[in-house]
Amino acid sequence: MKSFAILALFASCSLGVAQTNSDIKLPSDVRIYEPKNLTADRAQRVVNSVRYIMNNAVGLGWDDVMHAFVIRSSKPELVDMAESLIKRSDVPEPRIELTVYLVRASLSSQPAGAAFSGNPLPADLKAAIDEMKGAFNYAHYSLWDAIILELKGNGGETQGILPANSPARPYVYTVGYGLDGGGLTESKTLNLAHFTFSIKMPEDLESHIRTDVTVREGQKLVLGKIRLLPSANADLFLVLTTKVY
Repeated sequence: MKSFAILALFASCSLGVAQTNSDIKLPSDVRIYEPKNLTADRAQRVVNSVRYIMNNAVGLGWDDVMHAFVIRSSKPELVDMAESLIKRSDVPEPRIELTVYLVRASLSSQPAGAAFSGNPLPADLKAAIDEMKGAFNYAHYSLWDAIILELKGNGGETQGILPANSPARPYVYTVGYGLDGGGLTESKTLNLAHFTFSIKMPEDLESHIRTDVTVREGQKLVLGKIRLLPSANADLFLVLTTKVY
């Protein structure tokens, strides 16, 4: 079973056709550039990047009202350079999919009394499971669930209920993350600030994994562990992987 969630918190809408506005009579040292693809939060990161690259040689800011960059300099060649750098970033934002596999590990090859019997492990997790087998003494691994998140904006949080043999004793998970100062690099490496996985178990017990995460596209990153209830006879590990579209 897979749980799906689309996280679009704190995201702004893109609008307009990218252009340098020539309809308004502006001072000779001012140019306005209206982006086609950049949201306000991405635009502010572009402002910071261009300022750094050009060592603050131009006045550059983002205007939320006009949804446009404002470039100021008495030197046209510097204005052209700033606009060129902005255009390089004015491209559609990639779609980032993060899959969080919940892997149950037990010391017994046939765990008894488990809250959920588990599913077979996907073939693409084999390398990660082989690595875990070399590091730990567990005899049995199974897939509890797979949570698929589409990452957008500056961060977000989602909740859900995990499969269980007894619906009256649910396991409730929460996944949260931030993209502040991170996000996706040119090498398709995803940086997540303050990644948090929480699980609330029966009897009002709760456990957490909290860490900053860096994961390359296609990499299988193992996080853990969380000790489940004694009756579950298992520990819980997370395996994170990403795809960029």
